[in-house]
Amino acid sequence: MRRVRLGVLAALATIASVACAVGAAGASPSAVDAAVNVGAAVTNTRPSLAPNGSTVTVAKRSFYVFLDVSLIAPVAAKGTVRAELGSGLAWGADGPDPTEHCVATATTGTCEIGDLQPIAGQSSSGWFWDVVAPQNGTYTLRAELTAVSDTDSDLSNNVSAITIVVNESTSGGGEASGGGGSGGGGGGTAAAKAGAVKLSPLRPRAGSTVVAAVRVARGGSPLRPSGIGCAASIGAAKVKGAPRSASGVASCLFRTPKSAKGKVLAGTVSFSAGGTAFAKRFVAKLS
Repeated sequence: MRRVRLGVLAALATIASVACAVGAAGASPSAVDAAVNVGAAVTNTRPSLAPNGSTVTVAKRSFYVFLDVSLIAPVAAKGTVRAELGSGLAWGADGPDPTEHCVATATTGTCEIGDLQPIAGQSSSGWFWDVVAPQNGTYTLRAELTAVSDTDSDLSNNVSAITIVVNESTSGGGEASGGGGSGGGGGGTAAAKAGAVKLSPLRPRAGSTVVAAVRVARGGSPLRPSGIGCAASIGAAKVKGAPRSASGVASCLFRTPKSAKGKVLAGTVSFSAGGTAFAKRFVAKLS
């Protein structure tokens, strides 16, 4: 899949299938059946999808939301999905963007699902994004499959919505931030923020080119990074990376060998932006 995620959603296809098993029970195995699920968590390293209609509590006002589309019936599918932030929520520094085949508005993200195939590693497509709540309170997150390549045999799992309760303690002071790196400017100038590394494809294959991209912004506006460094390895072997800089994005292109199937690609995208140095790490298993 052409999805720029750390691979942390790889295990979520199973969760999504279980959550939608009841709705898919009556589907014909020869008909398309895709399901959408959403979730929320404080970190992107422990994503959690939640059942439709459930409530999730997060302990920070800056957190991550997750979106997953999975095949239920073993029939290939593609289409589009739309995520909708409830009133009060806003995208953080790392919201939906064209590099992950998404178009964003202030409160929505519409993404191409791509080609889901009923084989291991390609039966689901997932995204995660930064979200900010203005204050503690109750908010909503909703996602809907807006188009599927063929008639979907079960429409009951094409929509998923959850309630998010934001409960950040004020004892520690200060706002939670989703960026990385060190340092912090003084005065009234907003600090540069960088999101997590997003990989494309989401589940990279050995022998393919893997793009590791990081969104960079300051005060909500894209910021062009400089001094990009690309470092990666597969076991003890180093993998050369080609740096790329664009407005709001720092990226590295890594060409993986075909012999690396089943091995782990680990690396770092480093750069400077707005006077702050960042080093964002990633890990992905090559299929």
